[in-house]
Amino acid sequence: MAKKIGIVVLFLLICIYAINLQTEKKELELRLEILAGHNLFLLLTTYDEIQDLLNSDKKSTDIIINVKKKLENIKEFSSTIDTAIGRGDLQTIYFKFTEIFSHFENISASVGNNKSKELIEIKGLIQELKTIILETYYVKNNTEGGKAELHIKHFDKIDAFIERITKFNKGLT
Repeated sequence: MAKKIGIVVLFLLICIYAINLQTEKKELELRLEILAGHNLFLLLTTYDEIQDLLNSDKKSTDIIINVKKKLENIKEFSSTIDTAIGRGDLQTIYFKFTEIFSHFENISASVGNNKSKELIEIKGLIQELKTIILETYYVKNNTEGGKAELHIKHFDKIDAFIERITKFNKGLT
């Protein structure tokens, strides 16, 4: 009789422990989802700010300096999101954009004259990236409209974008 009571008590303790673990897991996943979602919002907003800078009438050197500051923010947001997702794609894209704007910084005297073609392409790349982020990193058909997707299965568009920005970058050198 004492053995049966002991087994029942042990079983109940194991059940309580399992339920507690499951609750903690859900809470941690929710926190991670909130953190990723916030950083996705900040990432998209910062890319918007870069597009605004590229559309501005400022001097090329001022644009490049301000863009490089924005890229440092993008580095942090990308790192957080990539850690939450378990891939390094957004950081790779950050490095590619850093290389592109470093190239422009090195030839800043000619950027003003030859600015339009490359900047139009860069603005197009940024717009394409924002669309891909919205399609890939957010839960589709979410009624609230901003829930981060932590379990992404298809990175085809991101992989294709990385390939495209790499080709663009190689074309600059």
